[in-house]
Amino acid sequence: MTQNKLYEIISRVFNIPEGEINEQSNPETIERWDSFTGYVLLDEIESTFNISIGMEEALEIKNVGDFKKILVEKGINFE
Repeated sequence: MTQNKLYEIISRVFNIPEGEINEQSNPETIERWDSFTGYVLLDEIESTFNISIGMEEALEIKNVGDFKKILVEKGINFE
């Protein structure tokens, strides 16, 4: 799975073009990113990549780069 797949999920959840997404994208830069859609995003990422993100890890997620970092830690290759 690639960064494109991650961005595709984010684009679908927040209904924004993939071109507007980068590693610094966060609730302040994505208007539709609130607590509910953040949970939906977390669920979609877990389902798509077949991983589980713990509560402590989830609380540390502040932007798209943090999601990518967690995915890499869980063995998802972005190269």
